[in-house]
Amino acid sequence: MARKGLTQIELEMYAALEELMGNTIKGTFYPSEVRPLEATTEDAVLTVSNATADQIQEGRARLNIYVPDINNGGESLVPDKGRLAELEAITDTVVEKLNEADTAYTFDLFQATATIAVPGKSEHFVNIGIHFKLATFSN
Repeated sequence: MARKGLTQIELEMYAALEELMGNTIKGTFYPSEVRPLEATTEDAVLTVSNATADQIQEGRARLNIYVPDINNGGESLVPDKGRLAELEAITDTVVEKLNEADTAYTFDLFQATATIAVPGKSEHFVNIGIHFKLATFSN
């Protein structure tokens, strides 16, 4: 099996998660660099950030799920903690769906899932850090 580039890896992971994201989020599921900067909807973005070129190709990806802040009756918007917690809870399902997909990859997490504020915007995102391995040689 040949080594794969970041775009190909991202497209394969995206295909494996497309149905889950379609059933989970209220907005759109995007590949990296496609979500509009002015978006204010609950969206997910998958980004493959790096991969080695070794015989066992390893790398990392991030699934970020953006959630608009809500009005709690005060002067400023606040994180939608309930929805963010619901989305953090799908972390294991994300890894399971990736591992169940018809690919040669194995997936696990490289960090605990976290919720992060988006600077300058009234939204937060759930950050799921995914580690993958792919054997690029035949036995």
